[in-house]
Amino acid sequence: MKKVFTLPLLSLICWLGIAQAQRTPPPMSEMEHTPFQIFDNLYFIGTKEVASYVITTSDGSILIDTLYGGPYTPYLLENMSNLGLDISDVKYVLILQGHWDHYAGARTLQDNHTDALFGAAEEDWRMIEEDLGYRAPRRDFVIEEGDTLTLGDTTLRFEITPGHTPGTTSIQFPVFDNGTRYEAYFHGGSALRTDEPEAIAEFLADLERINQIPGIEVQIINHFDIHASTADNLFERAERLANRQPGEPHPWVAPDEFHDWLVEMIVDTRERLAQAQ
Repeated sequence: MKKVFTLPLLSLICWLGIAQAQRTPPPMSEMEHTPFQIFDNLYFIGTKEVASYVITTSDGSILIDTLYGGPYTPYLLENMSNLGLDISDVKYVLILQGHWDHYAGARTLQDNHTDALFGAAEEDWRMIEEDLGYRAPRRDFVIEEGDTLTLGDTTLRFEITPGHTPGTTSIQFPVFDNGTRYEAYFHGGSALRTDEPEAIAEFLADLERINQIPGIEVQIINHFDIHASTADNLFERAERLANRQPGEPHPWVAPDEFHDWLVEMIVDTRERLAQAQ
């Protein structure tokens, strides 16, 4: 992958510092959730609202998103530890969108806890740097459309899917259930946040293209309530997984539900586009 080791100093440092200081995350008491393992190689370590995941490989781990920072950084690390995971094993940290609930913990992790390489898309690196100024995390690499990242026995394939943020990044990667491989798709930001017709049309084209990718069986989400209207949310699935009996299917292996979600999203986005034109 292309790696960029630059961190521009922005001109609004003082103003940004004040703005950042005034922003506080939701109370921990409202957001805490017990971490859990989903697949042989995938672990949920997030909150009741925002997901963070660890993908394990034969040569270390990949952390996806870093939560709000502040008290949520020790929370994230404790969740990892409770699942037998260690931040020292993390080789890469991926930030999939430029909203602070996904990146705000990155700088503290860099400064105090890990030598991992941090990556995001160019457009969202800019969002992060404009927001945080001198407090922004170090750029280690820039994720571009079509890039892959291989760590040990696992390869992630990246797509830039703007609409939620300009550089929203989505990932296709394998997950394993007792050794059986399934293909997962993780859309990095599926709530459309623009009224620009061209941007909506691009978002729609991405959804239609994703719906044609063969063999996707598992949907991974970064907020608990992203799912087809007839499907369970993240934590309802987790409860089913915890109570799964031998021989029962894995609750996340549900290709029809992923397809249904995409169809619902496509219909809604077409309506949004018609209204915007």
